[in-house]
Amino acid sequence: MVIRRTRTEFWGAGPQGRETPGFSFHLLAANPPEDEVQTHMHEEAHFVLVLSGAYMSSARHAPAMSNTPLLIFNPAGTTHRDRFLGGRGRFLAISGGDAAGFGFATSLRDLYALQVATRIAADFQRKNLSQLQLEGGAQQLLAACSPLTSDESRHASQPPAWLKQAFEMIFTSDDPGLSVADVAAFAGVHPVHLARVFRRYLHCSPGDYLRGRRLERAAAVIGAANASLADAACATGFVDQAHLTRSFRQTFGLTPGAWRSRTVGRAGQDVAPIQSS
Repeated sequence: MVIRRTRTEFWGAGPQGRETPGFSFHLLAANPPEDEVQTHMHEEAHFVLVLSGAYMSSARHAPAMSNTPLLIFNPAGTTHRDRFLGGRGRFLAISGGDAAGFGFATSLRDLYALQVATRIAADFQRKNLSQLQLEGGAQQLLAACSPLTSDESRHASQPPAWLKQAFEMIFTSDDPGLSVADVAAFAGVHPVHLARVFRRYLHCSPGDYLRGRRLERAAAVIGAANASLADAACATGFVDQAHLTRSFRQTFGLTPGAWRSRTVGRAGQDVAPIQSS
């Protein structure tokens, strides 16, 4: 049985949300153990901005498990079982709006969308946003998901083009030795400037994001069950298996071996297929 979720229903708990004529906004903490999250269908389109915790999503382009800045868009009618490992994590949910034509749940790699969402989350926590600002931010997110026409251009507040290149390099690179200095050189900027701009737009350091991506790749390698933990550590840039284990436990709250035992043999059971609206 698939549970139907309305605009204001999510697997989390928190202070009362905010409403505008077209959207709802909720800052939530994941509360049920992951095994208690049931397959469910969202009646309306929504964004999920992961603020903390190890999030497992069936959206396109989403890693097997993520703790780095992550923004998911789920169109109306999405059926899934996305959840936080161990039921521990925080997220901002923005639901509603006219999103006709968005067919698939997707992990967004648009830096402008990430910037807008993180700004909403930060201001939302400080209770600084008016109803008009909230709705305007949500509309900006929907616009960021739509292809620009030849007559359109991004606002001046959009991140610099080189930051998108640096972000994509870290996201797509399989080089276990990739360093922050390598990323800065690729982008053509000083590492200090790279760090400053990363912090401004993504609210984390390049090193934080790089380590997060390594752990995400390690989770995928370990979950595939085709490599030893020592090989997984070597392939994803960790000094040795002990280094991987320490980092994995510190970030995700369990060892790589425990993660493997949860995923091996359960392929196809962790998340339900995504439906278009």
